[in-house]
Amino acid sequence: MIDDDIEELAATRELADDLHFVMLDDAKPPPRITQARERLLLCRLYVGLIRSIHEDYGAEFVASTDSSTLRTIGIYVFLRTLMCTPVRASTIAQTLKLPKTVVNRSLQEMMKHGYIERVGNAYRMTDKVNIPDLQEKLQHRIDMILQTASELSKLRASGSAADTKRATEVESRLPSSSH
Repeated sequence: MIDDDIEELAATRELADDLHFVMLDDAKPPPRITQARERLLLCRLYVGLIRSIHEDYGAEFVASTDSSTLRTIGIYVFLRTLMCTPVRASTIAQTLKLPKTVVNRSLQEMMKHGYIERVGNAYRMTDKVNIPDLQEKLQHRIDMILQTASELSKLRASGSAADTKRATEVESRLPSSSH
């Protein structure tokens, strides 16, 4: 029996490793975690978005010892580039609440790979971010976000219906003078 459970768990993990097939309907998050289903959906979205960045920009973008920090800094520099406002390392550190040494090291790493360039005392993204099949890749990310939003909306609606039903049941048990 335990062997069957272990085999089933291994099969479930293999399927869950492929983000295109995450069995949300079958997942039973632990009741001790508040809003577990909503958080499950958001985690799946975060992992999917991070994974898609890795697939788009390759191993050099995740070779860093702290690739999540590197990506966060890169995303912030990209945001500021899109806003036409190159950003100083000190501003990045302050905004992202990171040590300036970590920010400087990450900026140097991204400069080495050609993703970021220095403009005076500030940094901005280079044209290397214009990757092949960009429209298709952006659409995939948009679809992930929309799917997650739709599923969260359904959870909220079903949660609201359940809350209303519970309130009605509690109200019906109250003595009539309380109504």
